[in-house]
Amino acid sequence: MNFATWLTGQTGRDDATGRVALAVANHMTGGWTPQTGSADEVRKLAPALGVDVADVEVADARYRAGHMEDLFREEREQLMQDRL
Repeated sequence: MNFATWLTGQTGRDDATGRVALAVANHMTGGWTPQTGSADEVRKLAPALGVDVADVEVADARYRAGHMEDLFREEREQLMQDRL
């Protein structure tokens, strides 16, 4: 899932991510179709969307954090099992 698509599911948030999400969703409703849907594309549109680039950066960081592979997941789960 690309960044712009992910944002459309974040419109209910009451933070920087929500502000960017709402602006992108409104822009898409107005007929905009993302070419790549990347954060860079949204970042370039920030002035037209009426959002700060800093808000796009925050949303991008949240998106990346949620889509990164957790390299230590198995180890952490094993540690939790060992504690029980």
